[in-house]
Amino acid sequence: MVKTIATLEELKSELKDEKNKGKLIVIDFFATWCGPCVRIAPTIEQWSKDDFADTVVFLKCDVDDAEPVSQEYSIEAMPTFVFIKDEEEIHRCVGANVDKLKADIESKK
Repeated sequence: MVKTIATLEELKSELKDEKNKGKLIVIDFFATWCGPCVRIAPTIEQWSKDDFADTVVFLKCDVDDAEPVSQEYSIEAMPTFVFIKDEEEIHRCVGANVDKLKADIESKK
């Protein structure tokens, strides 16, 4: 299941959560008006339940509803996927290329 993050406090809590230690956290920065964001969302939801259910934590953040969070990560395009491990950003992927995103996740988890 993909969890929605609306505040920096929520995000920091998820990053520090003991159950997420050592796991790859992927934050999907999206906008409701962004066509590619809307198209890739079901794939990410499916991955969170199937392909990566035990190894990756998926979070999503609406850039319009959670502007401080998107500013914290200097998000300039949607969708942007920020990869975090042990509270540090390790990678980012911009765009809705499903194959590239999946390959990036597999190489970083």
